[in-house]
Amino acid sequence: MSSAIKAAKNILRFFRPGGTPHIYNSSTPPLFQRRSPWWAKWTFGLVACDAFMTGSAMDLTWNHWSEPIDGKSESEVPSHPEYYTLRPIWQRLGLCAGFFVGGVGAASALFIAGFRYTKVLDVYPHLLTIPNPSRLDKSVVRKALEDRRVFIQSARHTRSRGMTFPLSQCTLHRGRADSELLLTIDNERGHWYIGLDNDSVINGQNYKGSAAREVILKAWKGGWINDDLARAASLPVPTSQKKKGGEAKNQKPSMHRPLHSE
Repeated sequence: MSSAIKAAKNILRFFRPGGTPHIYNSSTPPLFQRRSPWWAKWTFGLVACDAFMTGSAMDLTWNHWSEPIDGKSESEVPSHPEYYTLRPIWQRLGLCAGFFVGGVGAASALFIAGFRYTKVLDVYPHLLTIPNPSRLDKSVVRKALEDRRVFIQSARHTRSRGMTFPLSQCTLHRGRADSELLLTIDNERGHWYIGLDNDSVINGQNYKGSAAREVILKAWKGGWINDDLARAASLPVPTSQKKKGGEAKNQKPSMHRPLHSE
């Protein structure tokens, strides 16, 4: 029973990620923003169509899926209802269950995609507000970087609402091309999609592709990036610091933290 409850909670995390609710009110343009896709705007209409199609398919299957009487083939009997009988319950029930699962899966995918499609992303406090490391102790600067947070507004959020996470728990990954980035967060299920194409606006300007990626990485100090992304961006990938016994100390496997001491 406890395992089933845990599995249900894990599934719900796709629909309701953690984080702190936040209303974005910055006077400067966010680090990343873009319009919601058409399918996100029409999610409820698409779900209604999905429910109608699923219900119709289940109704036809349960009430009308038949077979010829006496096991004959359809070519051997006339196309008349009196020569047909409904198929066994287990066959109709199985196909109805398949339609139901497919319909629920399609609706769930639409809702999950809406929550994971990034519409606005910003990192604050901005780097300009962080003290100069040449004038202060590096530990003070490191603490200021680790206290930075990421604001995420998905396609499901309205107005200026969104949620924030500690930047130190966030990792950027390389997408399928230069026009994509993926964001994962510690203790959260799935990832967030960041599209760097012609519709995206980076720091108030129309960067795209690798140029947009470079701007985002410059603002990502205090967070993590995946090794593949570091190589694509021509960043050094340091070896893990070792402690006694050969275990990595304070280092995520296959991750690279942007330099704090710059």
